[in-house]
Amino acid sequence: MRLVFPLTLTLLATSALADTNTLVAENGLEGAVEQLGAQADKTPSDQFALGALQFLRGIEKTLQVRWEYNATIDDLDLPVLRLPVPPNPDAKPFRADLITGLFTELLKDMDASRAALAEIPDGADVALDLNLANLWFDINMNGKRDLGEGVIEVGANTLMGEINFGEMDGIPPMDVRFDTADVAWLTAYTHMVSATGEMVVAFDPTEAITNVMNANAKMIELRGDAPIEFGFDMQFGGWVDQFAMAYGALNKQPDATHTRAAHAHLLNMIAENKVFWAAVAQETDNEREWIPNDNQTAALGFELAPGTGAAWQAVLADVEALLNGDLLIEYWRISPAGGVNVKKLFMDPPVVDIVTWVQGSGLLPYLERGPVISSKNLEEFDELTGGNIFLMSFMLN
Repeated sequence: MRLVFPLTLTLLATSALADTNTLVAENGLEGAVEQLGAQADKTPSDQFALGALQFLRGIEKTLQVRWEYNATIDDLDLPVLRLPVPPNPDAKPFRADLITGLFTELLKDMDASRAALAEIPDGADVALDLNLANLWFDINMNGKRDLGEGVIEVGANTLMGEINFGEMDGIPPMDVRFDTADVAWLTAYTHMVSATGEMVVAFDPTEAITNVMNANAKMIELRGDAPIEFGFDMQFGGWVDQFAMAYGALNKQPDATHTRAAHAHLLNMIAENKVFWAAVAQETDNEREWIPNDNQTAALGFELAPGTGAAWQAVLADVEALLNGDLLIEYWRISPAGGVNVKKLFMDPPVVDIVTWVQGSGLLPYLERGPVISSKNLEEFDELTGGNIFLMSFMLN
């Protein structure tokens, strides 16, 4: 997932010793991390700001790497890879190990963000004010904010297609106060991003990308000087290449160390989500809330139907049961007697062979009798959110 909009909304805030809004607006994320990290005697609010800055800086670094190599990769619906980057007229040649390296570095940045958040004592008061319009990614690494680099712009263009925001000062203020509960929310989000990163590294696509690049180079050589006609290759060639890269990566033995780490991150994400919703339920103020309880109002004007928190927790309880092996995913050849044990897939991961998975032989070690997950809670959540299940799950984490 799908990252940017909530990512946009969890980000920074004012520090007790320095105005983080100004710090980020004037120095960018890299400079802000350096200055805030060097600050002595940080308050809980400062620690939250640092953790959020490090989170965003990690995302910014993935955008910079992709811009540097013109790696759009927008046909793969993965967190950070689907975020838009502008074309680079002087890009470096694409490297086969780029994706694995990108996610390896992102894992380190998520670790750093969690480490900063972990310094906040349990129950400490956090009150950090942030104008989301001040946040920006230095995608082209020129040290200044260019049109389209605002976090709001990147997020909106990812979720809703290309939007022309006009001049940057035309974006209205978007003031949010992040409080104690949001520490758990952001921590949960770092675990979600880390789970994705661990899975990418587990299936390291470097070899598959190398094979596709070498094959393309050979085919270009075979074509020689023949004119390129508009046809299937021009329309779908890029998508076919990206699919071949993904399939080649999946169709090999993954590294169990990383799949197990991803499994742990997902369970930690759910645990932090529980902490978040428990804290939100106890709030009695109504001060520019990021995600409100049933008696509060969201600072950004969106509305959550009463009971949204409880409905989302029911969905996550189902996911937790899957991860723990208490519920199974229905499989067509043994339904309704049982299904696939997801925990075993993470603990002892197999090659992802689509043919044998559909037929059954490739999944046989993971099939067992037992209770199967129902779609009831997910359907109720979908109905409660008016059909905006993907956006809301992205936001609520």
